[in-house]
Amino acid sequence: MGDPLSVAGSLVGIISLGIGITKSLVDFYTSVRDQKSDTTSTAAKLGSLLDLLKILERQLTDRTFRPDKPDLLDNIKKSIHTCGESIRKLQAENEKFNDGSTHNISAAARTATRRIIYPFQKDRLEELDKDIDEAVLHLYRVLHILLQDDIELLRADQVSSAIRDWLKAPDASVEYNGADKKRHPDTGLWLVEGSSFSLWLERPNSFLWLNGFAGCGKSVLCSTAIQYAFRHRMFSPRIGIAFFFFVFDNKSKQDASAMLRALVLQLSSQLKDNSPLLQLHHSYRNSMPPDKDLASCLRQLVRMFDHVYIFLDAIDESPRGNHRDGVLQALVDLRAWSEPGLHLLVTSRDEPDIRDTLRDNLNSDIEILSMKNKFIDCDIATFVSQHLRDNRKLKKWKDYHNRIEAVFAERAKGV
Repeated sequence: MGDPLSVAGSLVGIISLGIGITKSLVDFYTSVRDQKSDTTSTAAKLGSLLDLLKILERQLTDRTFRPDKPDLLDNIKKSIHTCGESIRKLQAENEKFNDGSTHNISAAARTATRRIIYPFQKDRLEELDKDIDEAVLHLYRVLHILLQDDIELLRADQVSSAIRDWLKAPDASVEYNGADKKRHPDTGLWLVEGSSFSLWLERPNSFLWLNGFAGCGKSVLCSTAIQYAFRHRMFSPRIGIAFFFFVFDNKSKQDASAMLRALVLQLSSQLKDNSPLLQLHHSYRNSMPPDKDLASCLRQLVRMFDHVYIFLDAIDESPRGNHRDGVLQALVDLRAWSEPGLHLLVTSRDEPDIRDTLRDNLNSDIEILSMKNKFIDCDIATFVSQHLRDNRKLKKWKDYHNRIEAVFAERAKGV
């Protein structure tokens, strides 16, 4: 394994080459998309590929790769080199339309020439689309690797081990990783690609409550939303992300103090300036800070970002009559800050005390999404369909797969 900086630099070179080639192809297919054969889809795919390449170029240029994680860079290297093969195919396609014979003519004449050439290239569209799809697939793999690394970094690389030992913040990535492993591809998109989530990302001081009964997949959906928030952060380094999963059978992950300590540590790990946490440590060096001071520290951290997205999963798993009142009060306090850059997403069962607090004690400008909807049924059908195809023991029932899928989707009742 070579020096991480030099390896990353060579990968940026491949990405930069891809940007130049893809941009040229975008220009060409945009200029001919008014022809009888439909090139709109190809032009759109090329545009998406160009956006992905630009995001990755910025990520690889700005990121510092740690020498203690060689596997991370190896996996990225493999995916980008494989993507490079698709880029070389795109380059060959690009060279057909950019030979020297057209360099000295006007842009209008060059466009006209391209339109004459185009009809002879119709049969290449399908092959070109395949090359684009393959490149996008490998780039999304790289993005996923980088996203997972970002989530691991929330364990506070920027914070000293002494302060981490003192704060004793629970590691929320354990529940996140567990929920993420349960997620089936292409499920949960109804949330993250829907208008409610998009508005939540953009609207100042937004609050989204996702509720549903036990077993309907709230934690899995929360992990999907977290992942998409990290993807959103790739467009702006001034975004902070923190999350906490309440766990009914783990006493260290049930109260407001645990939640606040986890959020404080995660946000501190994303800043070079850790002065709010250092000041808190100075004041309570030999004891655990009270909730009000943890909340005050959290508010200072929130103000150091343009936007902060906080995810709190399964607050109903904080025991009622014990810790839950404190958790709900902490939510009320966070909401009372009216910080325009703070965005809260909460999941839980629709229990009376939670519903009353969220509806009555927070302001009315909160969005409520029920997980009892047709999209959950579609997710269940997608999962069942894939399982029927992939499970070796179920292949003997292939004549009944459609019926099995329909009955499961109908009778699962959202579970």
